[in-house]
Amino acid sequence: MITDEERKLARILPFGKDPSAHDHSQRPNLIDLSLNYNNIPVKSDTAIICTSHRGHLTFLKAVLTSLRETGKFVICSYDPPAASWYQGKYYDDNTPDLDISLKAHMWIHKHNTYEEPKRNGWFWDVFYAYGVVRNFENFKYIFTVNGDCVWEKPEGVNDLIAYMGDHDLMAVTSDINTIHTCAVLYTREAFFKIMDYMFDYHKTAIIGSYSPERLLIEAVRQLGLKEFKVPNQPEDPEDKSVDHYTRFNQPHDWKTIVGYRNLGAEWLTALIERHEPPEKKYIDFKFFQAIFAHCSAHVLKYYETEDKRYLYMAWDQNEDSFYDRVYYPIERYDNYVVVK
Repeated sequence: MITDEERKLARILPFGKDPSAHDHSQRPNLIDLSLNYNNIPVKSDTAIICTSHRGHLTFLKAVLTSLRETGKFVICSYDPPAASWYQGKYYDDNTPDLDISLKAHMWIHKHNTYEEPKRNGWFWDVFYAYGVVRNFENFKYIFTVNGDCVWEKPEGVNDLIAYMGDHDLMAVTSDINTIHTCAVLYTREAFFKIMDYMFDYHKTAIIGSYSPERLLIEAVRQLGLKEFKVPNQPEDPEDKSVDHYTRFNQPHDWKTIVGYRNLGAEWLTALIERHEPPEKKYIDFKFFQAIFAHCSAHVLKYYETEDKRYLYMAWDQNEDSFYDRVYYPIERYDNYVVVK
């Protein structure tokens, strides 16, 4: 875990008075900060690579805050938020602001990739971060985590590393044909081998490319790496299969140890399956309209007022089949729920 001084540097807590270069009685001052933080990358045994893009902005501040609280070195690899055809305020609405930017220790913007953002984008996000990580011999472990996956118990990070034992990698979910990339822990050596293996596929562009999950499990098999399959994985409530996106905030080992939750998947599932959406404390309302306005204006009203009628409206209007969607006025729900 981190100190309050570190929380101030990350704007998790207000900093207060600006640090001074002259008044050494003021703490912290610029000498304190330069001596304690200029070499921050060499002070941890673990790097956490958070892969992200504009679709995560509603949750990214909460996610990066939780990762920063682990005390590990946090890199956010963020897809470039601009392309030549974008117009107007698109860049401003899809770029992390100061409160988000200070939550990670460093940021990486890869080159622009096109057509299949998850497949090509995820690899290049991680590969650029790999180029940074390999320069620091102190990083013995590397996490890759998606930018909508929060850790509610960041203090458990060392317990999670210990849980992997002497294996090479461990994912939140894994089955016979998939090691899912929402969150994975690797040893240094395994991470380097996997990235080099994947890079051979991405030297030549292929339409659609390969999914990260396809390449990850192939790399593990071809390289003879030892994967630790966690015994308790999130299950689909209906067929009991592995739920790779942890859509229902159900119990599993990573949740028990570090409080792992996939907020993006919970959000989309809640609107279709008629569940409560993720708690208000995880929502960055500055970016809410930019990301979710097209399908969730009523959920915003629910967050603002706690009036559940708006949540009922969102459920009815967000059915996954257009012929199931209904558009009732707010008064229709007066007798269905208790209005706060």
